[in-house]
Amino acid sequence: MDKLDKHSGCVNAINFNPSGTRLISGSDDKQVVMWDWAIGKAVTWFNSGHSSNVFQCKFLPLTGDGHIVTCSRDGQIRMALQNSWGGYDSTHQLARHSGPCHKLTTLPHTPHVFLSAGEDALVMSIDIRTSKPEKLVYVKENCRKISLYSIHSNPLTGNEICVAGEDYYVRIYDRRKIKSDGVAPLKFAPRHFVQPYSVYVTCALFNYNGSEVIGSYNDDDIYLFDTNHSDNADFVHKYEGHRNSDTVKGVNFFGPRSEFVVSGSDCGNIYFWDKNTESIVQWMRGDEDGVINCLEPHPRIPVIATSGLDSDIKIWVPSCEHEPTMTDLRKVCIFLFISFI
Repeated sequence: MDKLDKHSGCVNAINFNPSGTRLISGSDDKQVVMWDWAIGKAVTWFNSGHSSNVFQCKFLPLTGDGHIVTCSRDGQIRMALQNSWGGYDSTHQLARHSGPCHKLTTLPHTPHVFLSAGEDALVMSIDIRTSKPEKLVYVKENCRKISLYSIHSNPLTGNEICVAGEDYYVRIYDRRKIKSDGVAPLKFAPRHFVQPYSVYVTCALFNYNGSEVIGSYNDDDIYLFDTNHSDNADFVHKYEGHRNSDTVKGVNFFGPRSEFVVSGSDCGNIYFWDKNTESIVQWMRGDEDGVINCLEPHPRIPVIATSGLDSDIKIWVPSCEHEPTMTDLRKVCIFLFISFI
């Protein structure tokens, strides 16, 4: 539908506000831009205050979109407040990890609180009404700290969180009952992965009601787990065809009841899988420079925003009156498979 072009570097983060009327983006250029995506125009933009690449930017689910929080390679977590004329002219630091911080997650039922996860293995709870963050847990496996690349909260309750990073487990904690040893009460990984195994999880998140969680694995596929299963249960579904190797790649559900799984690929294409059949139902070229990292579904309508190594954000809307032909899909998948080998 449109290309939103304002940044001068790779766009690493995109996020719709709760009503879906605005989209924000963060980039290697350290800028944050707010968009009226429906007309393809930048509404306002500001310097994030970070000293390195912006990895995540989020609207806090408060009235008026007045609070934007960001995290970065520099480990800082910062917040920008909207001024009287609708702009954001200053930011301040709320917390800091001792390593890069890749992801934040908001809590719909606790709008003043959000969580962060960093490569220092720490999960923090940050309440913007207080002066200091709370250290929830250092994520560990056999006393080894696990560098974290992803965190997401259960959208139905906000109490369960899933985290993932520098090993092959997707871990689920109840943030009200976290133990000091850092061991997750519930963790999932494909059973055919055995130690030592070099893959790790670049992104993991819940579906619309928290009953399922997906994880995208570096140099491997995307796996879906049932959160009602017991600890260490095997995957339920597997999604193949894309390649996740060159960057820390995202994954997402698409549809009001998470009917589809969507991911970018090193080949620059976007892939849609039917969640239950595991079939690729659509694919399309999404990035001219070659890699798609971020996929953000609109909260209310069938629209999706994507970004990657290009300096723009692409807005996609349904347009096919007939089933997509997906010409050359087989050829591209075979090429990715051969190049991976």
